[in-house]
Amino acid sequence: MKSKFSWRAFISFGLTWAMLLILVSGVILYVAPPGRYAHWVNWELAGFSKEGWQAIHTIFSLGFIVLSIFHLFSVNWKAFVSYIKSKSGKGFNKKKELALSVLMVLVFFFGTVFSVPPFKTIMVLGENATNSWEKTEERAPVAHAELLSLDELAAQLEIGEVSVLTQKLESHNIHFSNTHSQSLQQIAETNRTTPMDIYEILAKKPANQGQGMGVGRKTIDDFAKELNKTSDELLQILKANNINAQANETLRTIGENNNLPPRDVYKILSE
Repeated sequence: MKSKFSWRAFISFGLTWAMLLILVSGVILYVAPPGRYAHWVNWELAGFSKEGWQAIHTIFSLGFIVLSIFHLFSVNWKAFVSYIKSKSGKGFNKKKELALSVLMVLVFFFGTVFSVPPFKTIMVLGENATNSWEKTEERAPVAHAELLSLDELAAQLEIGEVSVLTQKLESHNIHFSNTHSQSLQQIAETNRTTPMDIYEILAKKPANQGQGMGVGRKTIDDFAKELNKTSDELLQILKANNINAQANETLRTIGENNNLPPRDVYKILSE
């Protein structure tokens, strides 16, 4: 004889699976790399991108809420109403527990909002884990460079004329549709590679130009030696142009901190 379908069991199983997936996706998102890096290298874990894990976390969180509502109203509604009626008639005798639970919620809420330890410590640990993915040699030349078109790359980063960039792509059998609206990320997706790999092709100098250190990777100290100036002199030049910098920082780092392409910083120093 077939047993009757149990909604109570169905909802309980659903809540369990949803809770597990929320837990797993939450931990992964806690330590996942920042979006700028994840998009630049097409980061994935267990076959899912960062957006994929965010979608899983969001959908199953919503599913958990829906199942919880069903659990209350369709399975335990009568017991819940009966409990409320009995307590309203006899008086609520769990005032200490209620007060403590409210206090705990307030402590967690305001501790998080105002970054008070240990809540701040938890967030800092997450940020450290997130930033640990990003290696210096794998950083994008500017924030969200994957969204730039070939025209924008040529104009902002000055890595070559657009015609030169298209020739480089064609020589590497990289397919693209246009130079003004198709982003680096879209080109990478079309060719099943990463924006970082596409950029390396575009930024690579011809063999006859040597393999010197890229401008963005040079520090103020490096440029001081090349220009026969002191690091302090170059720092004063940058300061006069409202650019904050340190002698041991690379032009890429200085550009990122001041929202400028590294080439603009280089021009200021070379004038």
